[in-house]
Amino acid sequence: MASSLRQITRAAAAVSAALLAACAVPQGGSPPAAAPAAAAQCAPGIWFCENFESGTLARWDLLPAGGAATIGKADGVAIVKTEAGNSFMQYDAGQSKGVVAALKSEAFAGVKTADYFVEARIKPINNQTSNKFLCLLGRYQDVNNWYGGCLNVQNSASSKVEFHKANGGKWLRARQFPTRSIVNDQWYKLRMEMKGDTLSFYIDDDLTGSFTDASIKGPGKLGLWLDNRSFAIDDIVVGDARVKPVLLSLDQPGEWNGEVGGAERVIEVSATKTDSSADSFSVVSSDPKVVAVTQHGNQVSLRALSAGSASITFKSGSNPALQRSVKANIEPAFALSAASYGNLAKKTEPAAGSKAAYADGELALSFDAPPVLNSIGSLRIFRASDDQLVDVIRPKGEGNVFGPSPDGFYRGVNMPLMRVVGNKLVVRPHNGKLEYNTAYYVALSDNLVKDAKLAGKPFTGLGKKAGWSFVTKKAPAASLTRLTVDDDGSKADYRSVQGALDHAMKLPKETPVSISVKKGSYEEILFLRGKDNVSIQGESREATVIQFDNYESLNTGLSIGMNKPVASGGGRAVFAVGNADMLVIDRLTLKNTHYKRLGVNGQAETIFFMGDKERLIAKNANFISRQDTLQLNAYSWFYNTLVAGDVDFIWGSSKAALFENSEIRTVVDSTDASKGGYVLQARVSTAVDKGYVFLNSRLTREEGVPDGSTVLARSAGSPNYFDNVVFVNSRMDKHIAPEGWWLNPLPNPAKASEKAGWREYASATLQGAPLNVGGRVAAARGLSAAEAAPYATREQVFSAIGWAPKP
Repeated sequence: MASSLRQITRAAAAVSAALLAACAVPQGGSPPAAAPAAAAQCAPGIWFCENFESGTLARWDLLPAGGAATIGKADGVAIVKTEAGNSFMQYDAGQSKGVVAALKSEAFAGVKTADYFVEARIKPINNQTSNKFLCLLGRYQDVNNWYGGCLNVQNSASSKVEFHKANGGKWLRARQFPTRSIVNDQWYKLRMEMKGDTLSFYIDDDLTGSFTDASIKGPGKLGLWLDNRSFAIDDIVVGDARVKPVLLSLDQPGEWNGEVGGAERVIEVSATKTDSSADSFSVVSSDPKVVAVTQHGNQVSLRALSAGSASITFKSGSNPALQRSVKANIEPAFALSAASYGNLAKKTEPAAGSKAAYADGELALSFDAPPVLNSIGSLRIFRASDDQLVDVIRPKGEGNVFGPSPDGFYRGVNMPLMRVVGNKLVVRPHNGKLEYNTAYYVALSDNLVKDAKLAGKPFTGLGKKAGWSFVTKKAPAASLTRLTVDDDGSKADYRSVQGALDHAMKLPKETPVSISVKKGSYEEILFLRGKDNVSIQGESREATVIQFDNYESLNTGLSIGMNKPVASGGGRAVFAVGNADMLVIDRLTLKNTHYKRLGVNGQAETIFFMGDKERLIAKNANFISRQDTLQLNAYSWFYNTLVAGDVDFIWGSSKAALFENSEIRTVVDSTDASKGGYVLQARVSTAVDKGYVFLNSRLTREEGVPDGSTVLARSAGSPNYFDNVVFVNSRMDKHIAPEGWWLNPLPNPAKASEKAGWREYASATLQGAPLNVGGRVAAARGLSAAEAAPYATREQVFSAIGWAPKP
């Protein structure tokens, strides 16, 4: 080898010094305290650095956004800007996307290998657009060939980083990795590391993800790519990819809401040096009287000693400037209240003294007036036979875990478990905590609600003496295949839809299971995986409502299962379904109640249906959300349904998704009522797949959606996806723009054929008159009757699998 471990270690030390001195890249993305050295004066071990203190962009080629791999034309402006004595490049974006800057070859001449890292401080800047990508490029050969480590900044915040690549003129979003929130107008330290075929990406010295790709081998140079996102960049350094950053990460960062005498918080710490060997670290509590810290190797235990707040600071041994912290909020020790409020039988659900309570049901306590929840306190459930604590539910920071599925997976989600409904405090116990045929009593801390009254008395907590006790009913027979769910009836098998789904997942995969859901409002997140032939039928399409406020900023991504029971990453859909063939959803409403607002990522599916050959039937049902209402894969048939949303509210990689006799309703965008929307974003895997077909359906709008404001579809802009969308004999209101389809980015195929791309046949107004489609974009195609025939019946749409579903 050209370099020994000793040489690498020496280089690591030089790089570390350079990052802190010569190019002044600060830890944690904070601005430098003083102006860094001139750009050309890089420290030993650094192959290239740029800090813009020269006041010019002389070492950069400013390129027009666009070219063979992208679209648009140059309309952004790059300048060197100075604030508080520090200079940096700022690029104010226009309306185009593409490569906007590339380092001149002579400036990068000192880099002789493709195995290098590039670090920079980058600040996304709010420029009031809905587009989102900002990429730091490495191994840049030309506008058509490069790797990019990208921030995905939607509107004003995001929670993803991504790897993009351009290869041979084709642009691809190669990988997405969830991370902490990324917001506008804040500096972040980004590092992209390229070593052989492995690419890794870091934010503020936290590794966010890696992937393998062998497309681009040469060192190339550096570049910047964006999609309509303004930014600032500073303190760029390049060095040997074998020299890692000093890393310090916690498996449970953020806040800890603890309680005196409660369970300890155990944090697993990962600390490594620049040569990837184990590093030391220190940890200290800002107030040891509040939180005591004990370290055992890489595990740190936090123990709550007294009420108050404390910051727990972790510091790297190799780089003391690298620190992580946990904010601890400690409540007083829980004590059973001795208060008595008389007969609670009519104040509680289940009723005090009940002998037939549901193990999967919610708890409710009726106060004299609507209670106001504090951010502290708890409700606790104790087993009556031995006073054993079985569950603790808090007003914030809660999660739930569903599963396991037949194949051993779980769905873990962040979700509030307490809410106020009128005078009631409604609480959902953690899934599976209560057993059948068991006696329990309920206790509440006195600080859970503010200034409340219960049965005419000031509320001072609830303990065993108050008498809220109940016995759960016997479990339904394990072999039962016809199940009833009712939120308040006395003859149901389950109180929750998830309770019935848990039952179904314990039966053989092929055994048909029918779940009848009575009228009511079911505030739930649902999980089904690895179980076929499940039918969920509501008693009333409008009055049987399954809903929850779930969204990207609360539960990142689209995961439908994990192989261990942890409460995170379960995805943003209300109902997550995986590998479940012939799921039927009939005569009910599935609703994601998330209300989009600026600064919060609003992607919020009602259902995420994942699979390869699996089939979904939805009929006589409503699916209501705003952004990303339906995320579909494999095969699905929506018959006599309502689907409502505003942005890409039908999307996914479906092989065939048929919407027949259905209403597709565009709703007002809650972030900007003057904006229009996009009905579809198809990401169909092959050109021969039917994709998304709309037959005898109606495209309508909520009152307030402007004329001409909505397009039928926009493309994902990737050569790996096909934009296969067909409208046949469908009626459209005036909110559909005359051009029909959105051309930024261009679809694949760029010009529709009779079998692929954006197509329509016999479109009409809502009143049934032929629609004038003469203004449609050239990329779209109007079909003849013969060309539309393969989409004219459900048998033809699903001919690839020989499926002919019936109403």
